[in-house]
Amino acid sequence: MRVSFHASENGWKFRIFCLGLTVWLLPFLAPAAENGPAKALDETPVAAPPTETGPDNEEESPWFWFFGTSNYHNKLKTSERRIDRQINNTFGLIFPRWRRVTTFQDWRDQWYVWDLSCGVGRDINEKLAWTVYGGGGAGTIRNRDDYFAGPVPVTTKVYFTRQSMFAGSSLRWWPLGRPEKKEPGLVGSLKGTRPVTEMNVGYTRQISIADVRVYTPLTGDRLRIRQEDKSNLLWTSPRAGVDIPLSGGLSLNVLGGYLFFHDEADDYNGAILEFLISGRF
Repeated sequence: MRVSFHASENGWKFRIFCLGLTVWLLPFLAPAAENGPAKALDETPVAAPPTETGPDNEEESPWFWFFGTSNYHNKLKTSERRIDRQINNTFGLIFPRWRRVTTFQDWRDQWYVWDLSCGVGRDINEKLAWTVYGGGGAGTIRNRDDYFAGPVPVTTKVYFTRQSMFAGSSLRWWPLGRPEKKEPGLVGSLKGTRPVTEMNVGYTRQISIADVRVYTPLTGDRLRIRQEDKSNLLWTSPRAGVDIPLSGGLSLNVLGGYLFFHDEADDYNGAILEFLISGRF
């Protein structure tokens, strides 16, 4: 059997219309087809870039460094009594207008006696750390005056020298946790301030030198007395203060305490004020 399809005139017209409509819409349909996948790609969440392993993302080191300075208010009772007996009282009998010499007691009262120190420490836990440190200082006080012993002019030179070297270790405790600066500026530092306490033990070598010279036109500078004392001492020192966070991972420690020596306590026992700058390795 043979089957034939004969399209009517209206059918052919409809087909031609659809073909023309398709050709006319093709430029509009093609971009839509091309942009469709692109739009889908734009809506696809972009994977986050890998996290950089910069310094800010590294785990904080348990090790820290510090350096600072300490001011001493030692008693100095024994050394002052010796200076009065051997120098002030003796020269006071020879020179009626004798002026008392300046000593380390005067420097102590004027906050002139400072030592430098530096050290390292390591965290034990969130509130405890252990440190080791060393330091020292030196200074000389120069007294010079002119007098008359009868008709003879006399020049006196009295020098006092102090040399100090020490090494110590401490257990540091932050009862409320370590300081943390969460806001910028001074307000952030003050809000992040935390109390801190320390117990220190150590060894020190103290050298005290007294050099007395008397000059006259007849003898020159040959009248001279020099006395040197050396002491090797052990000490312990409880301290307490505040730890103030600064910028860049740095902090400022302000501590006050007392020094207890196992020997020569009348001279070396006394208050201490300490300032330390600390940072992480």
